[in-house]
Amino acid sequence: MRNTLWENYVLSYMHVASPHRKPALFKWLYNSYVHLHLSCVSPSDIHMLADLKTCLALVDTAVDDACDYVALIERNGGSPFSYEMLSMLYNADKVASGDYIPLYSNPVNSVYVETTYNIFSDLLANHVVFLPGYNDFRDEFYLAVRNVAQSMEFSYLLNKNKVLYPFSCVVQNKGPSTMVAVLSILDLMASEDFDSSELGKAIVLFKMADTVAMLNNAVNTWKKEIIERDYSSPVISLALERNLVKFSDFEKTSPENLEEKLSSLPDMIKGELDRTILLMKEFVEHYEIKSFDASKFIDNYVFYAFESQKKNNQIKETNGQKTNDLMG
Repeated sequence: MRNTLWENYVLSYMHVASPHRKPALFKWLYNSYVHLHLSCVSPSDIHMLADLKTCLALVDTAVDDACDYVALIERNGGSPFSYEMLSMLYNADKVASGDYIPLYSNPVNSVYVETTYNIFSDLLANHVVFLPGYNDFRDEFYLAVRNVAQSMEFSYLLNKNKVLYPFSCVVQNKGPSTMVAVLSILDLMASEDFDSSELGKAIVLFKMADTVAMLNNAVNTWKKEIIERDYSSPVISLALERNLVKFSDFEKTSPENLEEKLSSLPDMIKGELDRTILLMKEFVEHYEIKSFDASKFIDNYVFYAFESQKKNNQIKETNGQKTNDLMG
């Protein structure tokens, strides 16, 4: 029986987590990440990387909830709480080196912040930095983590200020939140066969896969996001743009009635998802990547994106709650 980091971290995280978060989500993520890896990764490293990815996904989940789950934010002190959580991602390189000092400025949220920080710092300083290619790709890795933070900050400000953005802008800004680029660069850190001259092409592909995962999450979690009043959900943002609903409706209309008003939109999101997958395929035809099987990378994310809806429903039946999928 393999001992995993993520299982240890989940034990701590569940004491502060949103009630919508269940250990079954992270177990499913771990099993998914066993298959979601670059072909240049050695088979002997697959389970180790899946473990590290699940741990990063747990941190991502904790920060994401601190930015878009209204009840959790209010319970933990509001805006200062959200920005303390974001600060960890913006300063991930300092967290890894031990130069970052959490503020713990509000005793109301200190347990949530401290729990997340302890997990994140242990993960980076005692595990990620020891990957053989860490120094080769550290700058791109931390840039990708900062992009995740920026995506979450965008969602936080959209929700806080109730800003109506065009759907295309929401998709562009929300993409990095699923961490596909971050987790794929982790694969590069463990690979001996990747040609670093192909890094730019690879990262563009990773970012497209981020959008695929994010749109898939939107299709599978929009009902939960109605309850959480997460207006940054692409389904909800599209409904707002088309005047199907107003911000005020989320205060006075039942979730069931809102679901009915938005019921036609997930199919439109699936159309955007299909277009993004097509763009990925066209990209790898034009910009050949030799260091790993780019077509297999795309097929993996397409398969698990569509499989996640079925699994999401199974988790819901088990736990009585909606959960997120490939992240975000």
